[in-house]
Amino acid sequence: MNSKKFNAAAALVCLSFLVLALFGAIVIASSLPLLILSTLALIGAVFALGLTWRSVFRPALFAGNNDTRARLVQEVTALNRHAMVTLTDDKARIVHVNDKFRDATGYALDDLSGISMDRLYFEDDLSKMEDIRAGLDRGEPWSGETRLQCKQGNVLWTQATIVPRMDAKGNLVGSISVRTDITDNKMAAAQKELYTALHKLWDEVYMFDPATLRCTYMNEAALARKGWSVEDYTPENLATVSEDFETETFRTHVDTLVTGKDHVSYTAVIDSRPYDIRLQRVSPYAAREQLVVVLRDMSERVQAERAQAELMSTISHELRTPMTSIKGAMGLLLSNAAGELPEKARGMLSIAYRNADRLVMIINDILDIEKIAAGQMEFKLKVEPLASVIEEAVAANEQFANRFDVKVVKEEIDPDACADYDFGRTLQVLTNLLSNAAKFSPPGGRVRVYMERIGDRIRINVQDYGQGIAKEAQARIFERFAQASTTANRGVESTGLGLNIAKVIMEEQKGSIGLFSELGKGATFYAEFPAAVPAEVEQLKPVDRAV
Repeated sequence: MNSKKFNAAAALVCLSFLVLALFGAIVIASSLPLLILSTLALIGAVFALGLTWRSVFRPALFAGNNDTRARLVQEVTALNRHAMVTLTDDKARIVHVNDKFRDATGYALDDLSGISMDRLYFEDDLSKMEDIRAGLDRGEPWSGETRLQCKQGNVLWTQATIVPRMDAKGNLVGSISVRTDITDNKMAAAQKELYTALHKLWDEVYMFDPATLRCTYMNEAALARKGWSVEDYTPENLATVSEDFETETFRTHVDTLVTGKDHVSYTAVIDSRPYDIRLQRVSPYAAREQLVVVLRDMSERVQAERAQAELMSTISHELRTPMTSIKGAMGLLLSNAAGELPEKARGMLSIAYRNADRLVMIINDILDIEKIAAGQMEFKLKVEPLASVIEEAVAANEQFANRFDVKVVKEEIDPDACADYDFGRTLQVLTNLLSNAAKFSPPGGRVRVYMERIGDRIRINVQDYGQGIAKEAQARIFERFAQASTTANRGVESTGLGLNIAKVIMEEQKGSIGLFSELGKGATFYAEFPAAVPAEVEQLKPVDRAV
């Protein structure tokens, strides 16, 4: 209440008392009945006080209420302009959203009215929202970051404060959420982390806008190509990479990414040097998509591959060919083709023959590994009985088994069981399994070869009765250079490549290889093939005819 209104109020109060005093004087000086005069005085006082309330106090009081209401209206207006506001009921269904929320998410009012807020959250965030609602049920407000799915599918990151609305009994009747958009801040932070990770890479890294193919970032290696520093860089087009860069080829691969792939690679020659080019789409925090292009100089790799190819050629022609001849000549001498040998000379020649045999095996394993790595191992698949390759493998390894006083026996061989396989490569697999079984069998022992059908597959098992293989070693037994840790191989060493090669061969034939073993009870290795029917049998099948 201001001073003028206060003075007016004081004057009216004084006037009221003056009226009372006047009526009191009349009572004393008049002969009117006391009751009548008292009543008239009371009426006058009430009239004066009423006039005071109407003209001074009530306007002053309501003026204060109007100020409060106006201030609240201003605050709500400011909040609506600054933040996104949503009101939900006790079931988390939307009952009101302000314009700011609709503009930010792209939804119309009809899209949102009555739907659950869960439909705007990502599936990964639903458990988090359940925890928030549990807190709201207890009357606890919540503040933190939330992600919302916009109508166009993009992500809206918000800093949110959610306050529960409670009734007089303390029950949750809904909530009020106030959010501010922090998407740009999130993107900036993600961009900074990405740039930090890419900037020191040795490979050249470029980032492009997928729509315009405008270059928006280059790491240090990419800048070095142009002789630029970070300060010199300004966004450029594809010519930024090199004038020798094939733009049309690049655009073709970008179009491939648009159709659904998340990355694609191809090779190209840029400035007379071979490059491996990798394109990948990235979306930090599922925000604006960007195209990352990585250029890797392949010059050193090409030189290394050329040197490796030359080495393999040398191994093949300069080592394997003469070693095969030497081994053959020693075999002829041991078979007395040149006459009977003295016992001492025979012993020395036998040692040389075994070492030559081992050297040829090592050379063959190395060449096979290189063929596998280069995808050059050839397979001539044919549907035929597996019994034939088993017979050949047992016969070929009989002499090797005799060296260890081990007998190979065949059991339960189905002569009609057929598979689509490469005879020579499968013989290589079975030879490896049989030689390993012989090496790890005790003297006087036996190796059992048998066949079984498992559903629509045929399994060839090679079982020995040696020490077996520890469980921890079984998981890596088919890896390169892996060997079982045992003393039962009786001095026969290997490259540790045989089982790895056998595994690749079986996989290329759509088969598999594995083992069962228990320490002290031997081991059973198996090669498994999909069953097949020979072409001549297939032709003899009756043809179904419509009747």
